[in-house]
Amino acid sequence: MAHAAEPGSPDALDAKPRAVRIRAVLWGFGLSVPVCYWNAWQPVDTLYSLLFSTMAALIALVACNALLHRFAPRLALTTADLIIAFGIASVASAISAEWTFLNMQYVHVFAGYQEREPLYKDVILKYVPEQFYFKDPDLVRDYVAGGQSRTYFLSRLDIWLPKVAMWTLLYGMITVALLCINSLMRDAWLRRERLSYPIIQLPLAMVEEDGRGPLWKNRAMWIAFAIMFSIDILNGLNYLFPNLPSVPVKIWVDLGDFVPEQPWNSIGFTPLSLYPFLAALGLFMPSDLLFSVIFFFIVRKLILVVVAYYGLEHGSFGGGFLIPEKPYFTEQTWGAVIGLFATAMWVSRSYLREVWGEIRSGVRARDGGLPHRWSFLLLCVCVAGVLYFLSATGLPIVVLIPYILVFFAFSIVVSRMRAQLGPPTHEFAFFGPNQLLMNFYGTSNIPEKASTLLGTVFLGINRLSRSHPMPVQLEAMKLADTQRLHQGAVFGLLSAALFIGAFLGAIFMIQRGYVRGAEAGWGDPVAIVRGVKESNAGPNFTGMSMVFLGFCVVTVLDVLRFRFPGFTLHPVGYALSLNFGVDYYWFGLVIALFVKTLVQRYYGLKGYKQLRNVAFGILIAEYSAELIWATMAIVTRQSTYTVGFNERGVGEQ
Repeated sequence: MAHAAEPGSPDALDAKPRAVRIRAVLWGFGLSVPVCYWNAWQPVDTLYSLLFSTMAALIALVACNALLHRFAPRLALTTADLIIAFGIASVASAISAEWTFLNMQYVHVFAGYQEREPLYKDVILKYVPEQFYFKDPDLVRDYVAGGQSRTYFLSRLDIWLPKVAMWTLLYGMITVALLCINSLMRDAWLRRERLSYPIIQLPLAMVEEDGRGPLWKNRAMWIAFAIMFSIDILNGLNYLFPNLPSVPVKIWVDLGDFVPEQPWNSIGFTPLSLYPFLAALGLFMPSDLLFSVIFFFIVRKLILVVVAYYGLEHGSFGGGFLIPEKPYFTEQTWGAVIGLFATAMWVSRSYLREVWGEIRSGVRARDGGLPHRWSFLLLCVCVAGVLYFLSATGLPIVVLIPYILVFFAFSIVVSRMRAQLGPPTHEFAFFGPNQLLMNFYGTSNIPEKASTLLGTVFLGINRLSRSHPMPVQLEAMKLADTQRLHQGAVFGLLSAALFIGAFLGAIFMIQRGYVRGAEAGWGDPVAIVRGVKESNAGPNFTGMSMVFLGFCVVTVLDVLRFRFPGFTLHPVGYALSLNFGVDYYWFGLVIALFVKTLVQRYYGLKGYKQLRNVAFGILIAEYSAELIWATMAIVTRQSTYTVGFNERGVGEQ
């Protein structure tokens, strides 16, 4: 009997790539509409590695496909079709989520709320480009006030569409450049390096055998699903009717409340909480990374206590927004990222030489993907376009090129981090090229116009990276590779999904504003402008030394892991835990590590397989429950329960 070639093997590469069916494309772009709508109306659900809207869409798609198999089998989708539809929707979801949501929420702010903040009128409105932002408060008065119908925004699209088009163009170019990097590296990252891709384990299990695979017949999965789903429904009813009982599975206590005196209260927000879906995702992480994330999180908290003990000024975050702040966690994290990037490039050095040779020769790709020459040329075009927008800041080209290259390096690290180790979130708060620029270039060398544009137009690549599109692109490519799908077609579809997702996300954000009333935004742009204006300092040698320290720590950890294979501390744990984000769910990871270790030690591989099925059941239950409660919030405009760590907010629906 002939066996199918394993994806990524030489036989699979030599085999003719499978075509993408049109029905899968239609399902994918069709699902992108409700997914982007959800992200705009429920941004609290856009903070995780596996976005709620995307997974809810896959659950609905698999359920619909089961009905098609039963009643209209000719219209049913195959595993490959389900993967393509999910990949398109997931990429559209990622770019329409928090990553670009951060930008769109400010389009109206500076004109609509200029009386609240002197810097809006005196500085920001003077420099922000009118192609991106409103400057006339009369144009956004009804948007700020809200209270309109859900269709009213259609009558105002004439003033919004030019701005949405510019945002879509800019962030489309940025994310297509990231897709080009994924395309150039696809043979290494999808096949040669054998990365484990923990994040895609659930979607892959759900779509096996045309969505009718062994997962859906597993008893342990259904028992876990029933228990977890019942808890979430009960907790949701308790949220609406407090007299009903509940089962607390989120934050139990904050350890910071038990240590009110210095120096121990410097640990800040340190909750004991579970968040079952995040703990379940933690079960798919390698044990050494689980331990490392927990270890370095505790180390960060202890460092804060030591700093306070010696009377040094610091914040509980301990990071620093733009100006270095003791104990320089953000700078150390940047050093860790640079170290991880250097390691990734060193591991891939022979492959990169091959890629450069194929760029020069123009050889066609065996997997049907975009030839490396075309990927490289498209990357250059996109980078040139982004540099054109950046040049409006007035920064010299010798600063602009490192600025965008640093962003690409960070994006590569996040993508490989997820592909290799699968953390449930990757927040990297207040972390981006801006922060590194201020350390190495100095705030005195940043013109006022530059600080304004870097803090507004390019805020999306500087504040949070919880829905970063590049790892989602790579995971979609990996899913397609498991079915030997034509990678060139996948590239084109994901490129279209990026532009469509950015556009739809912006349109639905506009609709939400006219219905709910617009938000006044956060203080980020003002903090950036004020930080540059008031510090007026040259290059910060302390900050630079802390970046070097972080680089050294990662290098040492890599050397130790290479020399001593059993060494448990992973450099990715250092990079993840030194920055805020793990704080919400660190204790859930402790529970996940304990359970996983116990099962592997006493029940072996068979026990671990059942544990995976239990984790799948918990995840599907939580995503299904969130589908119900988020839909109710959108339809009724009533605050409802959420399984995540940010509440929906009473009166904000």
